[in-house]
Amino acid sequence: MINQILVQPHSKNVVFSGVVFTKDPDTGADYYIINYDDSTGLTDTVTKGIENKTIRIFKNSSKEKYSEKIRILIKSIEEICFKTSNENLDIEFGINSEGKVIIFQVRPLILNRKISSKMKQQLSLKLSNLEKKVDKLSSRKINLAGNRTLFCDMTDWNPAEIIGDNPHFLDFCLYDYIITDSIWHKARTSQGYFDVKKAPLVVLFGNKPYVDVRNSFNSFIPENISKKIREKLVNFYLEKLKKNPELQDKVEFKILLTCYDLNFQEKSKELLKNGFSKNEITILKNSLLDLTNKLIIDSKKSIPSDLNSVMTMSSSRKNKYDTRAVKKLSPQEIILKAKKLLDDCKQYGTLQFSRLARLAFVGNTVLRSLLEQKAITKEYYENFLNSIHTVAKKMTEDFDSFSNSKMSKLKFFNLYGHLRPGTYDVTSKRYDENQSIFQNKTKIKDAKKRKEKKSYKINHNKITKIIGKNGLQLTSEDLFSFIKKSIEARELSKFEFTKNLSAAIELIAIAGEKLGFSRKEIANLDLKKVFENINKKEKNMRDMWKKIIDAKMKERKLNDLLHLPSTILSKSDLRIVQDYSPKPNFITQKRVTSKIIDLLNQDTKEISGKIVRIENGDPGYDWIFTKNPAGLITKYGGVASHMAIRCGEFGLPAAIGCGNIFENMKEDMEIVLDCNLKKIELIK
Repeated sequence: MINQILVQPHSKNVVFSGVVFTKDPDTGADYYIINYDDSTGLTDTVTKGIENKTIRIFKNSSKEKYSEKIRILIKSIEEICFKTSNENLDIEFGINSEGKVIIFQVRPLILNRKISSKMKQQLSLKLSNLEKKVDKLSSRKINLAGNRTLFCDMTDWNPAEIIGDNPHFLDFCLYDYIITDSIWHKARTSQGYFDVKKAPLVVLFGNKPYVDVRNSFNSFIPENISKKIREKLVNFYLEKLKKNPELQDKVEFKILLTCYDLNFQEKSKELLKNGFSKNEITILKNSLLDLTNKLIIDSKKSIPSDLNSVMTMSSSRKNKYDTRAVKKLSPQEIILKAKKLLDDCKQYGTLQFSRLARLAFVGNTVLRSLLEQKAITKEYYENFLNSIHTVAKKMTEDFDSFSNSKMSKLKFFNLYGHLRPGTYDVTSKRYDENQSIFQNKTKIKDAKKRKEKKSYKINHNKITKIIGKNGLQLTSEDLFSFIKKSIEARELSKFEFTKNLSAAIELIAIAGEKLGFSRKEIANLDLKKVFENINKKEKNMRDMWKKIIDAKMKERKLNDLLHLPSTILSKSDLRIVQDYSPKPNFITQKRVTSKIIDLLNQDTKEISGKIVRIENGDPGYDWIFTKNPAGLITKYGGVASHMAIRCGEFGLPAAIGCGNIFENMKEDMEIVLDCNLKKIELIK
């Protein structure tokens, strides 16, 4: 073959093309990684980085589950591997409209890591066990409606956004302890929704957290709905989500009926087409209307009551969290203090926050329905949300004062020092331990603009008539006051309960340090087992912690080899991983062109004037709003997620929850983020 030129005829009518790796190049695990383009008809879009859809297939998967194109492609790949006597290949391919596979290039695949035969067997066994877990959790539950369940990473309480796609085990344990084990549904039950009793919201598959969707959907049914109608509703919701997995981060707006709004009549037409009688629809309408009216009317007392409860944590926290005094205590005493902080957080913080968050959602749902019914304009909608004064805006204003030497450094960090990027992550530094993220004291460009925001007036009498005609028992002024107060209360309660959480995390870290463990090791702890063994002697406690940490680190090493989807609609999704095409949530109607800056955990890069790219943004990332970014792009996040709310408040153009599109956007790329047209353009 020396000094020869190979000429290949031009391939016509290509409908599916891309690159396939016969092993995972990063881990060496037995997956086919297929990056493909099935839309342009071109053959080089994947290698140029223009298109990047991906299927990951575990090699011993049943071929019956493959699509026709994948089946013929895999057959060709197996033939090439056999003829080259090489299992590690990088293959460029195309498939034409006649179903013929065209091979453009075959190269040896350089693996960054190789795994042992034993590890391969363990990975296969792990997948089999996860399939059994899906079957077990999907079986009928006596107290719950729904023939089966689904698993999603951004449906209800957004675990992929809050603790991440691949959290440490302690992150998951903390989130579970103070919210997703029981608090989440106790709050809803107290507000008039169906009591799902003992039903954890979030479960782990490998390292990845998923919402048990059946548990979630049952908890959104009004308590006075009959079992028969509840059964029909939950199955209808589950089937709609299964057909439209891209709606998983929008279920409360696009799938569920959790409160009454002005669009009910239109939404009810879909129920009628899916086997619900007119009488059943009327029963549901009246139930939702009664529930919504009660929540709004009672909010005049419930909002201040829940906020007062949240604020009571302050004095108790001061007695338990004095790092200088704590360091003199034994590990057992420190862990007891951490447990008490978390228990207080559940009793006085997250329960109340959950209720306030539900009220804010009800208000936002009614507000959006006013917009969709054209009772208010888009300009008024955005201006109203931007006028709400939350703790995030207060922090931005305080940072402006700090930057202009009107607020001391000590006072600023006393107010906001407990926050950390990764609210549940013991390895992430708090603001007061990572003050460098605020080192550039830049004047905030829009500080004055917010005060001088143009006023958009509305006809309150007209809106009062509209909502009254729909059966809502309040005036327009009362409605907008309720929305404003519920959103402000939700954000304040979130800010306050994370103080207890942050303090508890630090206490666990201090106890761990006394026992000889680093934060990276502590991140693997099982919180339940730690609390069950508080009274052990120090040596026994150290041995017990080491045993837990070693086991979890070993388990994590295996779990890191897994590829898992955003939604598990059937157990075959565990072996053939193909994510849906996401629909990002665009915030504001603005258009901005700028370069991307990739923001890692506690990076101190200059972000002013750039479009910030982060996988997930919890409250600990609110510091970015003090740095004048041009826009924001996230991989995870729903229409009512933390960052969507924040960007709406600040009027910052954003694409929240971009999913696999997120991977196409790299640092220093220039992009057009057009929120009005709902699109992102990469400038080459």
